[in-house]
Amino acid sequence: MDDSRRSIPIFKLIVICAMIGGAVYFAKNFKVKGLDGLSIHPKTSALADPSAASDQLSFITTEPGFSGDNPFLGSEFATPSPFAARPTGVDDGIAPPAGAAPQPAGRGQPLRIGSWALSGFGPSKLASDHARIHLVRIIRKFDVIALQQITAAERDLVPRLVDAINEGGRHFDFVLGQPTGPSDRSEQLAILFNIDRVNVDRTQTYTVADPHNRMTYDPMVAWFRAAQPPTNQAWTFSVVNVRIHLARAAAEVAVLPNVFASVRQDGRGEDDVVMAGLFQADDSYLIPRIMGAEVVAAVSSATTDIFNRHQTCNVLVDRNHTSEYLGRGGPHDFLRIDNLNLSQAEAISSHLPVFAEFTLTEAGMQ
Repeated sequence: MDDSRRSIPIFKLIVICAMIGGAVYFAKNFKVKGLDGLSIHPKTSALADPSAASDQLSFITTEPGFSGDNPFLGSEFATPSPFAARPTGVDDGIAPPAGAAPQPAGRGQPLRIGSWALSGFGPSKLASDHARIHLVRIIRKFDVIALQQITAAERDLVPRLVDAINEGGRHFDFVLGQPTGPSDRSEQLAILFNIDRVNVDRTQTYTVADPHNRMTYDPMVAWFRAAQPPTNQAWTFSVVNVRIHLARAAAEVAVLPNVFASVRQDGRGEDDVVMAGLFQADDSYLIPRIMGAEVVAAVSSATTDIFNRHQTCNVLVDRNHTSEYLGRGGPHDFLRIDNLNLSQAEAISSHLPVFAEFTLTEAGMQ
């Protein structure tokens, strides 16, 4: 009896030691990532050290066959994955990869034109220090950025956001579209821009007429000129800000070629048209089935939401008319760059900003 009683504490001690050892191993090798969609991932140096995240490449992939809620992003239209390497268009917020041509600094930096769906940008989001700080920091990375999903009830939202962006000496301005969409959930489209980099002609800002209500949210258009080159050499271009309604995505996406053509033929003689926005469709559907082979998508084979599921946002360019496009673009993965969990990222937006880069001068000019 004495021997059996002594063996019980020894057995308990062994079990406790095993549990402690397992916990130590787990802590050293794994990290619990986020509380939304809880998952466990092996630690890497980038995950273990937040400062290292901005120095290492990772990549976004599209889950093959993911159906979700979007009819355009089911198995029929999903982009194959996984990729053998990170798509070159994904923006890390860091230096170009090894071997890339060095980029000019200062006045010679390319124009970065972007788009960002803000997932219901309203007073509460602007009042949140967390959301506002990240919105300001990210928008400053762009020379021109089209914004969608802005609540239309509060007319001073965009001016207040721009005021926050300009704190510390920045020089951003904005153009706004008219409130559009259903009366109970109308939205505004906006385009923000750095006046040190581009000039806008406010007389050429308009909303695309849609008398037959083929689109829930009327696209807005603004005309720009690169600010730094001589006027006779500076690149001029129109930006079309598009917001497709998911419930009517099939019908609305089909109208986009007509929108593209109408903007090019609006009487200004501007052939360089950059269409940016929330398209609710990925490039594998948009290009071959809707826009045609002459149009190129800045985001290709990459997701544009923080959940790494869908590609819904993009920047589209007609390669036959806009040779100023440098072929560089993609999503700006702020969740990874800033080492945010899903809850923190979703408080900013469930969408990633997307971008494309262009020359400052008209094609063929130095």
